[in-house]
Amino acid sequence: MRIVNGIRGSLVSDGSPISIPFNSKQMQLALNKDIDMNWAWDCVCDICVSNGFIDPRGNINIDCIVVNGKDRVFH
Repeated sequence: MRIVNGIRGSLVSDGSPISIPFNSKQMQLALNKDIDMNWAWDCVCDICVSNGFIDPRGNINIDCIVVNGKDRVFH
């Protein structure tokens, strides 16, 4: 799946590739360095679940965050 904004990685369970698209609120939370990052990441993951995607916490080995179609180092 090609995504413009989101995360790309592999499932912890079997190593298969996965991409999760992020909406604008998730991107704002994921990229903002001026807020509590743990709280922001929890919000991002909660939105993933609300949008019908797997919870990344503990389930995905994240390779990169995709910002405007370009892969960036996640942390």
